[in-house]
Amino acid sequence: MFEKPVTRACEEILAAREHAVIGISPFNSYFSEEKIAALIVWAKANFNAFHVYVPDGPSRFTLEAIGYPPDRARKKAGRQARWLLNKIRRGLAAADCDPDTFQDLILCSASLETNVAYRGLLDNVDTLCCADSDFHQGCLETSKWVLDGQVAHPDEITSDMLESAMRYFKAELPLFMNSPGLIDTNSSIFAYHQCPGFLETLLHNMRGDVVSERQGFVVLTAD
Repeated sequence: MFEKPVTRACEEILAAREHAVIGISPFNSYFSEEKIAALIVWAKANFNAFHVYVPDGPSRFTLEAIGYPPDRARKKAGRQARWLLNKIRRGLAAADCDPDTFQDLILCSASLETNVAYRGLLDNVDTLCCADSDFHQGCLETSKWVLDGQVAHPDEITSDMLESAMRYFKAELPLFMNSPGLIDTNSSIFAYHQCPGFLETLLHNMRGDVVSERQGFVVLTAD
């Protein structure tokens, strides 16, 4: 895997190799079973500990934004989550992880909804969206980036669609802001194959304020 830290601080956190969070997106063809297994093998080989993050529940917000009724969106997101989690479990097995630890290694809606630190960060995100117009606009722009790959004609994306879709990105933000605080580790790198422009801005300009000093991000691609 080729590792590209987003900032100098991210490079230093990556060098510590303490912990990684692998981001796996629902409804994204990039994450084949082989790719997921390769990411898990990379994390296990290169870090003291790791988790796999799946925004399974929030994926329904993207479906609602593109026109699915809430009940249908919830059911479709649930089916996708079950399929994706099964691929992750097979990836963990392929990396020779202890089967008894599988559930503990997966961060999903079920595990995060009872995480006090996550709920607190989510409240902070809501506060920032209300109080900071630049932050709100950045969340909208990132949501458009997500929706661009989900609709046939991106120019038809409306402001209402963006506000609906933004709930997905807001649910992910705590993992980008302070995953060490959620997992109780000294430092952590979030690993994904892309980094949205707004998130890169946060990592550069709002470290120690919105983003924890202990939080890193690495763009991870195949060699």
